[in-house]
Amino acid sequence: MMDPGDYRTAAVGARMRVHAILAAAGLEPDEADELLCALEAGAVADAHCWVEELHGSAPAAQGAAHEEGWDAGVDRALEVLARVADSTYRQHGRARATRSLLGSGEIPHNREQAVQPTAGPGPAPRSKGRSSDRDR
Repeated sequence: MMDPGDYRTAAVGARMRVHAILAAAGLEPDEADELLCALEAGAVADAHCWVEELHGSAPAAQGAAHEEGWDAGVDRALEVLARVADSTYRQHGRARATRSLLGSGEIPHNREQAVQPTAGPGPAPRSKGRSSDRDR
């Protein structure tokens, strides 16, 4: 299992790369940001569904008080995930930040650069002839 910080780092790199690819295809940063926010909110909504399935599934051997606490915890987690999904969908300002990165040259401006591996967040590109741990 990866550390949550590793997932965040990978997500930032992926977000920047997708923005670069969509910009190279002619999509405005605000439109790309709207699409990405919808995808990210959908991922949180999927987590909401997984947690929702835990309702009523506390180990019976632990007793009624444990079951009540379990379900209360699941309900609280569902509330938080619903707020996170809503907030993620409505996030503002990331397109502006992406435009500033595009302007500073931190993410590629054209299709050839956008599809090439870039240094920065995320896994390093593999060299030909060498295998990574993932290939083993």
